[in-house]
Amino acid sequence: MPQLGPDVAVLVSDEFFSTRHAQLRCVECHGGVEPATGRRDAHVGMDPLPSSAGKDSICFDCHAGIVSRFDGTLHAQTRAISGHGEALVLERAGSDTREALLPAIDRQCDRCHVTGCGDCHVSRPQQVDGGFINGHVFNKTPSSTLNCTGCHGSRVEREYLGKGETDVCELAADVHWDPGEMECVACHTGMWMHGQTTPFDARYDNPSPPRCEMCHDASAQFMGIESHDAHARADAGVYLQCQVCHAQDYNNCVSCHVGESEDGTAYYVNSGSYFDLKIGRNYLKSEEKPWDYVVVRRIPVAPDTFDGYVEDALTEFDAAPTYKYATPHSIARVTRQSESCAACHYDDSVFLTAADIAEMSAEERRANAPVIVDR
Repeated sequence: MPQLGPDVAVLVSDEFFSTRHAQLRCVECHGGVEPATGRRDAHVGMDPLPSSAGKDSICFDCHAGIVSRFDGTLHAQTRAISGHGEALVLERAGSDTREALLPAIDRQCDRCHVTGCGDCHVSRPQQVDGGFINGHVFNKTPSSTLNCTGCHGSRVEREYLGKGETDVCELAADVHWDPGEMECVACHTGMWMHGQTTPFDARYDNPSPPRCEMCHDASAQFMGIESHDAHARADAGVYLQCQVCHAQDYNNCVSCHVGESEDGTAYYVNSGSYFDLKIGRNYLKSEEKPWDYVVVRRIPVAPDTFDGYVEDALTEFDAAPTYKYATPHSIARVTRQSESCAACHYDDSVFLTAADIAEMSAEERRANAPVIVDR
């Protein structure tokens, strides 16, 4: 996302002054000095980002319920990525390297979260250098393309807006975006984004996640479609996650390595990314995820990802697959694997097979054994 010019990024528009938030004086939110004899004096002690999460947020006085819950959300705290007890990568660490790995996780993984309410409702996220969306006007509904994809760009934006490329097929924007331009909050509602009664550590732990069935219920018309009757019923011989048939190719990443440069700057380097689709066995089968087969996305963790900090830290690397359960934002009514029954029943190219991981390290092959489709 390109940086905004200073005239756009910081200019308060005339429209703002007719809004409810403009009834407050600037210093009531941002601090500073009023009256002042000049710009420099006026900005002494000013806080440019007063909407931080928690009770310290200036938003708390008027929006106490939302702000107090938001402090525990995954946008405010990335527990599954950087939590000392919850970070998913720690299940790959040995008992003797786990503690040594924590500083690296703090340094590398605890960086990507919103700075406060303003990152969604006033400006673009600070992770992409901020800048007003609409001249300091507060937007009740965040913009999918100016707020959400500022952080969720490499995967969600490229998939949802149809920016990916693959040699296998033509890719289009997600059917929910084109032609309807359904905003992210249509599925990822304010209740989820602002936090629920019980916080959860990772997005797939959400007790009430968005589900296709919220809009596409199993009506007689729905089940009248042959493939739905065969594969979209819990009592079907082979029960499929909706995305198995209706996801277009999506982004996968390879081999991430992290470290610090000579000047102390934390960095990461991926070996690459590519668009593809793979169907794997559902290794997380549960009441919430009852399917036999799901689409899986390759994630970039590698046995030596953290060697720049702690050599050979991931001694239990095969504790979890690197082809992970996925819910791509690349939905289409007809996809390369749903054009005909033969696309799956007579062609194994859409499945994750042993041949797909043959060139991987022994650790990664063992890690993905539960996902492999062997017939």
